[in-house]
Amino acid sequence: MPEQLLLPGIDPPPPPPPPPPPLRRARITVPRKERRIRSLFFAIYPHPEDAASIARLGARLRERHALKEKLTEVHRLHVTLHHLGNYSTAVPREKVQAALEAAATLAPPSFDVVFDTAMRFEGSKAFVLCGDDNGTSALAAFRQHLGEALADAGFKPEHGFTPHMTLAYTPRKIKSHSIEPVRWKADSFSLIESHVGESIHEVLGQWPSARPA
Repeated sequence: MPEQLLLPGIDPPPPPPPPPPPLRRARITVPRKERRIRSLFFAIYPHPEDAASIARLGARLRERHALKEKLTEVHRLHVTLHHLGNYSTAVPREKVQAALEAAATLAPPSFDVVFDTAMRFEGSKAFVLCGDDNGTSALAAFRQHLGEALADAGFKPEHGFTPHMTLAYTPRKIKSHSIEPVRWKADSFSLIESHVGESIHEVLGQWPSARPA
């Protein structure tokens, strides 16, 4: 192309503007659906009348310690025997089946449990009822037998155990103190799938299959 000659006093034309950058689609971030955690564990539940009595005691203790936190619902009061894991989706069926088969090898519990102490666990912040060996030794022995059956089925049960029933979770520090002893009957145990955060305890198995009237 021949060179363009410029006349005196005439400025050269401005250079053409740069091309606009290519359009980019805005990235829309869709929040991930919150995962529903499921927890698998064995537990002993008190009879409804015992649970109601324990709930009334919990209400008195809540008032005594000026707790603002919600108490465990009556139908969910229990003693955890063995925790078998948390899962972000449904509990694997093979885990459930192995746990059911292990539990079926045991005779159901048949003993009284006595709690005479209230305290808060520092680590979990659980406000609980618990007791000494005189009131919880049979419970501890039953848990030991269940743990052995679970180990034979391929599980790795924890060995440490403080028999207790959780009434609430609270940041308030509460020293261990004596309470009027509360006695309740343990005559069945259950395999539970807990829908964490939904206040649902789904019973997957119970021994004996039907609780005595």
